[in-house]
Amino acid sequence: MKIVSIVGTRPNLVKEYAVHRQLQRWGIEEVLVHTGQHYDYEMSDLFFEELSLPRPHYINTLVKGSHAQETATIMVFVEDVLLAEQPDATLVYGDVNSTLAAAVASAKLRVPVAHVEAGIRSQAHYNPEEVNRRVADVLAEVLFPATQSAYDHLIAEGYDPKVTHLVGDTILDALQQAMREHHIAVTQGDYLVATVHRAENADDPARLANIVEALCRAPQPVRFPVHPRTGKSLRQFGLWDRLERQSHVELLPSLGFLSFLRLLAGCDRVVTDSGGVRREGYMLGKPVVTLIDLIWFPELIASGWNQVADPGSAEGILEVLRSHRPQGERPPVFGDGRAAERIARILAERYQ
Repeated sequence: MKIVSIVGTRPNLVKEYAVHRQLQRWGIEEVLVHTGQHYDYEMSDLFFEELSLPRPHYINTLVKGSHAQETATIMVFVEDVLLAEQPDATLVYGDVNSTLAAAVASAKLRVPVAHVEAGIRSQAHYNPEEVNRRVADVLAEVLFPATQSAYDHLIAEGYDPKVTHLVGDTILDALQQAMREHHIAVTQGDYLVATVHRAENADDPARLANIVEALCRAPQPVRFPVHPRTGKSLRQFGLWDRLERQSHVELLPSLGFLSFLRLLAGCDRVVTDSGGVRREGYMLGKPVVTLIDLIWFPELIASGWNQVADPGSAEGILEVLRSHRPQGERPPVFGDGRAAERIARILAERYQ
C-alpha cells in the first residue's frame, strides 16, 4: 500500500519523525510531500538533517500571501501529486493551511484522508487553526485524536467511533525517541525559555511591547529563540534594542528540533504562545506560562502545570511568571509514547 504524507511546518516534521519509522516497520510505502508552507533552513531543512528524515519526494515553491492564496496554491500542488502517485490514502497532520488544503484536494479526488491530531477544539470559531482542523476532521475517513478530550469532542459531534481512534500524541513519541537517540536528559536549570510567534502577539505592537517588558523584568534569566516573524516585528516596533540591552536576556536564532529540545529539557520554566511548545514543556515536566488565551488542551490548565498570562498587561504576565510554581502531579494527558505505532498499524489494517 502507498501513503502520501503531507508536511509543511515545524510541528508537522516533528510528528512525521515519529510516524515515518513506524510506516516503514509496517511495510507501508510513503511518499513524503513538503508543501513549502515553512521552507527555509531553520524552519525545515535543519529539521530534516537533525531528524534523519528522507528528503521529500515533492517540494512545493510557495509564494507567501494571504491564507486563501497559500491554501489554494497548496491545494493545486497536492492535487497534482495525488494524480501522479494514486495513493491508498493521504496522511495529514495538525491544523495548518497545508492540512486543510491536502484534505480538500484528497477528498475531491476520492482519496481517503487520515487526520493525525483530530478533534482538538477551542471556542475561537474564526481562529485559522480552528477552521483548518474542523474542515480536515469533516473530510477525514480515519481520525486519530491525541487526547481524551479530543476524542470526546469527536464522539459528541457525531463522528463514528469505529473510525475514531484515541492513539496518543505523536509529539510525545518524537520527544522520547529523540532523547533516547541523542542522549538528552531532563535537568533543572535556572532559566526561562521564551518563544513568541503567533500573529495575535507578533503583529500587535501593544501586546508584543507588553511581552518584551515582562521579559525585561523577568525574575530569572531568559533564553529567547527568536522566530523570523517575531524578529521582524521587534525591529519594526522599536523593541529589539530594549531586549538586547538586558544582560539576563539571551536572544537566540531560530533553533532546530534537537537544539531546542536540549534548551527546553534544561530550563526551569517555559513562557510561550505556541501550541506545540506548551505541550513539549508539559511532557518534559516544565511549568508553562501561555501568552494567549487559546486553550486547545484544557487538561493542562486543569492539572495546574499550564497557566495563561494575558499579554494585554505586562504586569499580568509578570505576576504569573513570579507565582506559577505547580506542585501537583502531571497526568499522562498525551498517552504512552506509542501513538505512531498505533497509527501505522491501523492504516495497514485498513488499507493494506
